[in-house]
Amino acid sequence: MSRLRLARLLSAALLYLVFKVILYRAAGLFEVAPNASAWYPPIGLMLAFVLYGGPAALPFLLIPSDLLVYGTVNGFSLLIIPQALVVGATGLALRRGLGGDVFGSAKGIGVFMVAALAAVSLLLVLSTTAVQAITAQRIAIAGNVNFAYWLGDLSGLLLCTPVFLAIFRLIRPPPGEVDRWLSPDMGTVLRAAALSAAGLLAWSLTHDRMATPASAVFLLILPIATAGFLWGFAASTLTAFLTNGGLVLTMHGTLAPSEAVDLQVFMLAAGATGLLLGALGSTRMELLGRNAQLVRAIEEAPLGIALLERRREAGVRVAFANRTFRRFDPDIAPVARRLTHGQGLEVDVERAGRTLAWMVKPASASPSGETMIAIVQDVTEQRRKEQADQHQRRMVAIGEIAGGMAHELNNLLHPVLNLSQQARSDAATRPERLGRALAIIEDSARSAAKLVRQVLSFARGSDRDEEGAELVSAVRDVTALLDATLPPTFTTTLTSEVSEVPVRLTRTEIGQIVTNLAVNALDATGQKGHLRIRVGRPAGGFVTMTVEDDGPGIPAPDAERVMEPFFTTKPHGQGTGLGLAVVQDLLLRRGSGIRLVTQAPQGARFVLTLAEHC
Repeated sequence: MSRLRLARLLSAALLYLVFKVILYRAAGLFEVAPNASAWYPPIGLMLAFVLYGGPAALPFLLIPSDLLVYGTVNGFSLLIIPQALVVGATGLALRRGLGGDVFGSAKGIGVFMVAALAAVSLLLVLSTTAVQAITAQRIAIAGNVNFAYWLGDLSGLLLCTPVFLAIFRLIRPPPGEVDRWLSPDMGTVLRAAALSAAGLLAWSLTHDRMATPASAVFLLILPIATAGFLWGFAASTLTAFLTNGGLVLTMHGTLAPSEAVDLQVFMLAAGATGLLLGALGSTRMELLGRNAQLVRAIEEAPLGIALLERRREAGVRVAFANRTFRRFDPDIAPVARRLTHGQGLEVDVERAGRTLAWMVKPASASPSGETMIAIVQDVTEQRRKEQADQHQRRMVAIGEIAGGMAHELNNLLHPVLNLSQQARSDAATRPERLGRALAIIEDSARSAAKLVRQVLSFARGSDRDEEGAELVSAVRDVTALLDATLPPTFTTTLTSEVSEVPVRLTRTEIGQIVTNLAVNALDATGQKGHLRIRVGRPAGGFVTMTVEDDGPGIPAPDAERVMEPFFTTKPHGQGTGLGLAVVQDLLLRRGSGIRLVTQAPQGARFVLTLAEHC
């Protein structure tokens, strides 16, 4: 144990012993009739000390009060042993089960009340057994006197434990907001004292008109309930403690035994009322405080927040809106027209030269979907910036494409030039090959024209995408074209796990991608190699296409830059470095991707992840 903790424990122990002496000397005031204690505060003091100090507090519980006050002990001083054992065990169990935070929640208070009832009942049995052993007389456990003691002990626990624990915790206030339940400030103390004094004054003026003086005390439940409702647990328990203390002083020595039991029952009811209503009051205050914070946060939020309700007669109306939403003054009509029952919505709405982004979701507390939460944000500047960024990226891309056009058109014009020369010679000697050559020339020319249209469409900023194409047949056509135009020493093969699969790419784009990869492989293998293309089975909305050659591969330092525009591993003058950059750009625009998965000396293997076309 650290020195600081030891000092705090000794301070609490000294305070405990001082209170014990004071309460023992004032023991005569607890009795309102012969052998009838109205309540017994020392037992609440003991439990509060254990709750504060833990196991280190147990030895101090075994010190008898008469030893402290008079320096002597007798046989009845041994009653401190069962009392210390029961109270100590109860306190340690509450600390362990509730983490020391007994009065910080409604659940903890409920557990405390059950534990107090069990402890007092067990203590009654053990104390009666001890008295029988000391006096050598048989005592009935269920006798009237023992019942009065049981009521007094239970009232002492319920009424006094929270108050004395709050006093102990002044030595070391615990961190956390839960301390507000137990530790009252000066304002709470003054309000509790005023309520208690007012209640006792009203009782003193009216109790003579009631059937019995003791039954009139139930009027004093009113200030305890008021304190719990208005100010929570600390005020309620303190009001109950002060009210009962004042009542004991007022009625000391004036009641018959039968009336004293009535008073004890009231004290028990007052203790339970103070605990329960105090817990409810604190819970209510916490909820109100959190709701107020939530409303304040929503009201001051920079986003427009509103609660929308769907009415059959009036359509969609705004049930609640924060300050920002009202300042936006948005038009909900276009949003209401797009709302689907039970579905969310995200949409931009133009209004008075501004762009408002709406996000509408069904409220979780509305299973019928009739209530929705709308969040509105002014994204005018953001959208303008996005458009400017898109325009800037488009201009940069156009610059890159302008350089890549020569590369792409050269690939498409290569078969045109070769087959044109071949067709000239075949026209006279092998006319049967002329038609096939002309068909390939026409197909290449159309692809070149389509490529030009794509570039022009991109430069104009058109967002309209063409319909997708079937991948397997498109790749098969491209490989047939490659086999007819590339040297016979370089071959391509296509294998596919499926007969067909639609993707978002157009046939022209598929041709560009495969041709670029094939030309790179042709150069890497010295025009003497093999290109293998494999189409996998679709999964998760994507299909994988692997393109692999048997060339020398790409070294590790170059693998990281191989997709960069104008980066090439070919000798100067033999490559533009735009082939793979164009392939990656085409794929990214279609929600697809490409990556290199091998390094030299393995051949280059590219894995293309192509988005399916729905």
